[in-house]
Amino acid sequence: MQKTVKRSTVNALGCLLLLSLVSACASSQAVKPIVISAKPVDKPELILPKADRIQTRDVKWIVITPENYQEVFNQLAKDGKQVVLFALTSDGYENVSLNLSDIRAYIQQQQAIILAYEGYYLKSNSAIDAANEEIVNATQEAVNAATPPERPGFSWNPFD
Repeated sequence: MQKTVKRSTVNALGCLLLLSLVSACASSQAVKPIVISAKPVDKPELILPKADRIQTRDVKWIVITPENYQEVFNQLAKDGKQVVLFALTSDGYENVSLNLSDIRAYIQQQQAIILAYEGYYLKSNSAIDAANEEIVNATQEAVNAATPPERPGFSWNPFD
């Protein structure tokens, strides 16, 4: 009978000791979970040079008809220029004008695409910066939450 009383007393004391050790480690504040995340890789900045502005040169058109061709040839010879003709039909002249108009429209489309890319990269860089700042703040909060409060005479290091 003494052995059972002694054994139950030892069991009760052991349970109380274990319970006190476990409850001593518990804090009145709930511990926030530590969140570990990888820092996103920054996108390289889109650096595009501005397109050069086209400086057109003056072009002098001479209209030659059967009535004035001799006069035009004489004037060119008098000015010391060779008489060489590059001729277009009226349909060819219209096609040249339409081609130049198409080139102008294509350049404007390319400028709009470049501006869209530039806007995209500026917005994405600001979003990445905000996400990185949020990661730094969350990491700092996790470190602060994991750091025990200062208590005099209390140490978290079990080897002290």
